[in-house]
Amino acid sequence: MRALDLFCGAGGLSLGFRDDGFSVTGADINQYSADIFSTNDIGECIEADLTLGSVPGTFDVVMGGPPCRPWSSINTRKRGSLHPDYRLLERFFDHVIELRPHAFLMENVPPMGSDEGFRSLIKKVKREGYSVASQSLKYLDFGAATKRRRLFTVGFRDFGLDAKDFFIRMDRLKEQPITVGQAIEKYEGYAEGKVPDHEWPHLNTIDRYREYYDSGKYGWSKLEYDGYAPSFGNIMKTYILHPRAGEGNFPLRVLSVRETMEIMGFPADFRFPAGMGLSIRYQMVANAVSPIAAQKMARVIREMIESRKYI
Repeated sequence: MRALDLFCGAGGLSLGFRDDGFSVTGADINQYSADIFSTNDIGECIEADLTLGSVPGTFDVVMGGPPCRPWSSINTRKRGSLHPDYRLLERFFDHVIELRPHAFLMENVPPMGSDEGFRSLIKKVKREGYSVASQSLKYLDFGAATKRRRLFTVGFRDFGLDAKDFFIRMDRLKEQPITVGQAIEKYEGYAEGKVPDHEWPHLNTIDRYREYYDSGKYGWSKLEYDGYAPSFGNIMKTYILHPRAGEGNFPLRVLSVRETMEIMGFPADFRFPAGMGLSIRYQMVANAVSPIAAQKMARVIREMIESRKYI
Protein backbone atom coordinates (compact mmCIF):
# COMPACT_ATOMS: atom_id res chain seq x y z
CA MET A 1 0.00 0.00 0.00
CA ARG A 2 1.06 3.59 -0.64
CA ALA A 3 0.91 6.41 1.90
CA LEU A 4 1.41 10.15 1.44
CA ASP A 5 2.75 11.99 4.50
CA LEU A 6 2.03 15.72 4.30
CA PHE A 7 4.11 18.07 6.49
CA CYS A 8 6.30 15.02 7.11
CA GLY A 9 9.12 16.81 8.99
CA ALA A 10 11.50 14.30 10.57
CA GLY A 11 9.36 11.43 9.32
CA GLY A 12 8.04 10.00 12.59
CA LEU A 13 4.68 9.11 11.07
CA SER A 14 6.33 7.83 7.88
CA LEU A 15 8.74 5.61 9.83
CA GLY A 16 5.85 3.84 11.52
CA PHE A 17 4.05 3.26 8.23
CA ARG A 18 7.26 2.13 6.49
CA ASP A 19 7.88 -0.40 9.25
CA ASP A 20 4.40 -1.80 8.71
CA GLY A 21 5.13 -2.34 5.03
CA PHE A 22 3.76 0.81 3.41
CA SER A 23 5.56 2.55 0.55
CA VAL A 24 5.79 6.12 1.81
CA THR A 25 6.08 9.47 0.05
CA GLY A 26 6.72 12.52 2.21
CA ALA A 27 6.18 16.19 1.41
CA ASP A 28 7.41 19.19 3.39
CA ILE A 29 8.76 22.69 2.85
CA ASN A 30 11.59 21.90 5.29
CA GLN A 31 14.88 21.72 3.39
CA TYR A 32 16.14 18.86 5.57
CA SER A 33 13.23 16.43 5.24
CA ALA A 34 14.35 14.89 1.94
CA ASP A 35 17.83 14.21 3.32
CA ILE A 36 16.34 12.69 6.48
CA PHE A 37 14.20 10.36 4.37
CA SER A 38 17.20 9.38 2.25
CA THR A 39 19.57 8.89 5.20
CA ASN A 40 17.10 6.61 6.98
CA ASP A 41 15.71 4.83 3.90
CA ILE A 42 12.16 5.92 4.73
CA GLY A 43 10.98 6.51 1.18
CA GLU A 44 10.67 9.32 -1.33
CA CYS A 45 10.35 12.89 -0.07
CA ILE A 46 9.38 15.98 -2.03
CA GLU A 47 10.41 19.46 -0.92
CA ALA A 48 7.24 21.45 -1.54
CA ASP A 49 5.31 24.46 -0.34
CA LEU A 50 1.91 22.86 0.18
CA THR A 51 0.17 26.24 0.13
CA LEU A 52 0.97 26.52 -3.58
CA GLY A 53 -0.23 23.19 -4.91
CA SER A 54 -1.07 19.56 -4.26
CA VAL A 55 1.07 16.45 -4.43
CA PRO A 56 -0.12 14.30 -7.36
CA GLY A 57 -0.42 10.53 -7.31
CA THR A 58 -2.51 7.59 -6.19
CA PHE A 59 -2.37 6.76 -2.50
CA ASP A 60 -4.20 4.35 -0.21
CA VAL A 61 -3.62 6.62 2.78
CA VAL A 62 -3.11 10.38 3.14
CA MET A 63 -1.70 11.34 6.52
CA GLY A 64 0.12 14.16 8.24
CA GLY A 65 0.21 16.77 10.94
CA PRO A 66 -0.39 20.35 9.77
CA PRO A 67 1.66 22.84 11.86
CA CYS A 68 0.07 23.17 15.31
CA ARG A 69 1.05 26.80 15.98
CA PRO A 70 -2.49 28.20 15.44
CA TRP A 71 -3.71 26.14 18.45
CA SER A 72 -0.55 25.67 20.52
CA SER A 73 -0.67 26.85 24.13
CA ILE A 74 2.77 28.39 23.58
CA ASN A 75 1.32 30.72 20.96
CA THR A 76 -0.41 33.58 22.77
CA ARG A 77 -0.64 36.06 19.90
CA LYS A 78 -2.10 35.12 16.51
CA ARG A 79 -4.26 32.14 17.37
CA GLY A 80 -6.64 30.09 15.26
CA SER A 81 -7.62 31.57 11.91
CA LEU A 82 -5.46 34.66 12.56
CA HIS A 83 -2.27 32.61 12.28
CA PRO A 84 -0.64 32.29 8.82
CA ASP A 85 -0.32 28.50 9.26
CA TYR A 86 -4.09 28.09 9.67
CA ARG A 87 -4.49 27.69 5.90
CA LEU A 88 -2.44 24.48 6.04
CA LEU A 89 -5.22 22.67 7.89
CA GLU A 90 -7.48 23.21 4.89
CA ARG A 91 -4.69 22.15 2.54
CA PHE A 92 -4.54 18.78 4.26
CA PHE A 93 -8.23 18.18 3.60
CA ASP A 94 -7.88 19.52 0.06
CA HIS A 95 -5.50 16.62 -0.58
CA VAL A 96 -7.96 14.14 0.90
CA ILE A 97 -10.78 15.37 -1.34
CA GLU A 98 -8.59 15.62 -4.46
CA LEU A 99 -6.76 12.27 -4.05
CA ARG A 100 -9.65 10.28 -2.54
CA PRO A 101 -7.53 7.79 -0.58
CA HIS A 102 -9.14 4.78 1.08
CA ALA A 103 -8.22 6.32 4.46
CA PHE A 104 -6.70 9.42 6.02
CA LEU A 105 -5.02 10.10 9.35
CA MET A 106 -4.29 13.53 10.80
CA GLU A 107 -2.37 14.44 13.96
CA ASN A 108 -2.47 17.71 15.89
CA VAL A 109 -2.74 19.24 19.36
CA PRO A 110 -6.01 18.52 21.22
CA PRO A 111 -7.29 22.16 21.20
CA MET A 112 -7.65 21.95 17.42
CA GLY A 113 -10.62 19.64 17.96
CA SER A 114 -12.82 22.55 19.11
CA ASP A 115 -11.89 24.80 16.18
CA GLU A 116 -14.92 25.74 14.08
CA GLY A 117 -12.94 25.63 10.86
CA PHE A 118 -11.78 22.10 11.66
CA ARG A 119 -15.34 21.00 12.37
CA SER A 120 -16.49 22.50 9.09
CA LEU A 121 -13.80 20.58 7.19
CA ILE A 122 -14.86 17.34 8.86
CA LYS A 123 -18.41 17.90 7.63
CA LYS A 124 -17.01 18.52 4.16
CA VAL A 125 -15.12 15.21 3.98
CA LYS A 126 -18.11 13.36 5.40
CA ARG A 127 -20.11 14.62 2.43
CA GLU A 128 -17.40 13.05 0.25
CA GLY A 129 -18.26 9.63 1.67
CA TYR A 130 -15.85 9.36 4.60
CA SER A 131 -16.69 8.02 8.02
CA VAL A 132 -14.67 10.20 10.43
CA ALA A 133 -13.73 9.99 14.09
CA SER A 134 -11.35 11.89 16.37
CA GLN A 135 -9.77 10.97 19.69
CA SER A 136 -6.77 11.96 21.80
CA LEU A 137 -4.12 9.28 22.26
CA LYS A 138 -1.12 9.17 24.60
CA TYR A 139 2.17 7.91 23.17
CA LEU A 140 2.89 6.43 26.59
CA ASP A 141 0.23 3.79 25.92
CA PHE A 142 1.95 2.57 22.77
CA GLY A 143 5.58 2.10 23.75
CA ALA A 144 7.11 5.58 24.08
CA ALA A 145 8.40 7.06 27.34
CA THR A 146 6.49 10.33 27.01
CA LYS A 147 3.11 11.45 28.32
CA ARG A 148 2.52 13.51 25.19
CA ARG A 149 -1.13 13.47 24.15
CA ARG A 150 -2.20 14.25 20.59
CA LEU A 151 -5.51 14.45 18.75
CA PHE A 152 -5.83 11.95 15.89
CA THR A 153 -8.54 12.21 13.27
CA VAL A 154 -9.12 9.23 11.01
CA GLY A 155 -11.42 8.70 8.07
CA PHE A 156 -12.39 5.72 5.86
CA ARG A 157 -14.13 6.03 2.53
CA ASP A 158 -17.03 3.86 1.32
CA PHE A 159 -16.17 0.99 3.63
CA GLY A 160 -19.42 0.53 5.45
CA LEU A 161 -17.25 0.76 8.57
CA ASP A 162 -17.46 3.17 11.47
CA ALA A 163 -14.19 5.11 11.79
CA LYS A 164 -14.56 4.80 15.57
CA ASP A 165 -13.49 1.19 15.12
CA PHE A 166 -9.96 2.50 14.52
CA PHE A 167 -9.75 3.71 18.14
CA ILE A 168 -11.34 0.52 19.48
CA ARG A 169 -8.62 -1.47 17.73
CA MET A 170 -5.91 0.92 18.91
CA ASP A 171 -7.10 0.42 22.47
CA ARG A 172 -6.40 -3.30 22.09
CA LEU A 173 -2.79 -2.55 21.13
CA LYS A 174 -1.95 -0.64 24.29
CA GLU A 175 1.07 -1.96 26.14
CA GLN A 176 3.00 -1.49 29.36
CA PRO A 177 4.76 1.88 29.13
CA ILE A 178 8.53 2.13 29.31
CA THR A 179 10.25 4.57 31.64
CA VAL A 180 12.70 7.32 30.82
CA GLY A 181 15.45 5.12 32.27
CA GLN A 182 14.56 2.21 29.99
CA ALA A 183 14.72 4.59 27.02
CA ILE A 184 17.95 6.50 27.67
CA GLU A 185 20.02 4.97 30.49
CA LYS A 186 22.02 2.97 27.91
CA TYR A 187 23.64 6.22 26.70
CA GLU A 188 24.94 7.23 30.11
CA GLY A 189 28.37 5.73 29.48
CA TYR A 190 28.85 7.35 26.08
CA ALA A 191 30.77 10.58 25.70
CA GLU A 192 29.23 13.36 23.64
CA GLY A 193 29.43 12.58 19.93
CA LYS A 194 30.34 8.90 20.34
CA VAL A 195 26.84 7.92 19.20
CA PRO A 196 25.07 9.70 16.28
CA ASP A 197 23.10 12.73 17.54
CA HIS A 198 24.25 12.21 21.14
CA GLU A 199 24.97 15.92 21.40
CA TRP A 200 23.64 18.74 23.55
CA PRO A 201 24.16 22.49 24.01
CA HIS A 202 26.70 23.56 26.63
CA LEU A 203 24.57 26.02 28.55
CA ASN A 204 25.93 28.31 31.23
CA THR A 205 22.53 29.51 32.44
CA ILE A 206 20.98 26.35 33.89
CA ASP A 207 21.91 27.24 37.48
CA ARG A 208 19.99 30.50 37.20
CA TYR A 209 16.71 28.71 36.72
CA ARG A 210 16.74 26.18 39.55
CA GLU A 211 13.35 27.46 40.72
CA TYR A 212 11.82 26.57 37.35
CA TYR A 213 12.87 22.94 37.73
CA ASP A 214 11.45 22.79 41.23
CA SER A 215 8.09 24.22 40.13
CA GLY A 216 7.91 22.95 36.55
CA LYS A 217 7.36 26.55 35.47
CA TYR A 218 7.38 27.19 31.71
CA GLY A 219 7.57 23.46 31.06
CA TRP A 220 11.11 23.09 32.43
CA SER A 221 11.79 19.95 34.39
CA LYS A 222 14.40 17.43 35.47
CA LEU A 223 13.38 13.96 34.41
CA GLU A 224 13.41 10.86 36.59
CA TYR A 225 14.65 7.50 35.40
CA ASP A 226 11.65 5.66 36.86
CA GLY A 227 9.12 8.16 35.49
CA TYR A 228 7.86 9.43 32.14
CA ALA A 229 8.77 12.54 30.20
CA PRO A 230 6.31 15.41 29.86
CA SER A 231 5.33 16.69 26.43
CA PHE A 232 8.38 18.83 25.76
CA GLY A 233 9.16 21.30 23.00
CA ASN A 234 12.51 22.41 21.63
CA ILE A 235 15.07 21.52 24.32
CA MET A 236 17.08 24.60 23.33
CA LYS A 237 14.15 26.72 24.54
CA THR A 238 12.73 24.63 27.41
CA TYR A 239 15.66 23.13 29.25
CA ILE A 240 14.64 19.53 30.02
CA LEU A 241 17.39 18.16 32.25
CA HIS A 242 18.82 14.66 32.16
CA PRO A 243 17.80 12.61 35.24
CA ARG A 244 21.39 12.59 36.52
CA ALA A 245 22.20 16.19 35.60
CA GLY A 246 24.60 17.70 38.15
CA GLU A 247 24.93 14.53 40.22
CA GLY A 248 28.51 13.58 41.13
CA ASN A 249 30.68 13.74 38.02
CA PHE A 250 27.71 13.78 35.64
CA PRO A 251 27.49 17.10 33.78
CA LEU A 252 24.71 19.55 34.52
CA ARG A 253 23.08 19.25 31.11
CA VAL A 254 19.89 18.91 29.14
CA LEU A 255 18.88 15.81 27.21
CA SER A 256 20.89 15.08 24.09
CA VAL A 257 19.18 14.97 20.70
CA ARG A 258 19.66 11.18 20.74
CA GLU A 259 17.96 10.90 24.12
CA THR A 260 14.96 12.96 23.04
CA MET A 261 14.55 10.66 20.01
CA GLU A 262 14.65 7.57 22.21
CA ILE A 263 12.03 9.03 24.54
CA MET A 264 9.78 9.75 21.55
CA GLY A 265 10.12 6.18 20.27
CA PHE A 266 12.46 6.69 17.32
CA PRO A 267 14.48 3.57 16.42
CA ALA A 268 18.08 3.40 17.65
CA ASP A 269 19.45 3.44 14.09
CA PHE A 270 17.64 6.66 13.13
CA ARG A 271 19.96 9.58 12.57
CA PHE A 272 19.89 13.11 11.27
CA PRO A 273 22.04 14.02 8.24
CA ALA A 274 25.43 15.59 8.91
CA GLY A 275 25.54 19.35 9.16
CA MET A 276 22.20 20.00 10.86
CA GLY A 277 22.29 22.38 13.82
CA LEU A 278 21.20 21.37 17.31
CA SER A 279 18.14 23.61 17.47
CA ILE A 280 16.56 22.35 14.23
CA ARG A 281 17.13 18.73 15.27
CA TYR A 282 15.53 19.29 18.67
CA GLN A 283 12.62 21.12 17.02
CA MET A 284 12.01 18.38 14.46
CA VAL A 285 11.91 15.72 17.18
CA ALA A 286 9.52 17.88 19.22
CA ASN A 287 7.22 18.23 16.19
CA ALA A 288 7.26 14.54 15.27
CA VAL A 289 4.69 11.81 15.75
CA SER A 290 6.10 8.95 17.81
CA PRO A 291 7.22 6.29 15.27
CA ILE A 292 6.49 3.41 17.62
CA ALA A 293 2.90 4.64 18.07
CA ALA A 294 2.61 5.37 14.34
CA GLN A 295 3.47 1.77 13.48
CA LYS A 296 0.48 0.57 15.47
CA MET A 297 -1.74 3.10 13.70
CA ALA A 298 -0.43 1.88 10.36
CA ARG A 299 -1.21 -1.70 11.30
CA VAL A 300 -4.79 -0.86 12.25
CA ILE A 301 -5.42 1.17 9.10
CA ARG A 302 -3.92 -1.55 6.89
CA GLU A 303 -6.01 -4.26 8.56
CA MET A 304 -9.19 -2.21 8.24
CA ILE A 305 -8.56 -1.57 4.54
CA GLU A 306 -7.69 -5.22 3.91
CA SER A 307 -10.75 -6.42 5.81
CA ARG A 308 -12.92 -4.73 3.19
CA LYS A 309 -10.86 -6.16 0.30
CA TYR A 310 -10.68 -2.61 -0.98
CA ILE A 311 -7.30 -2.87 -2.68
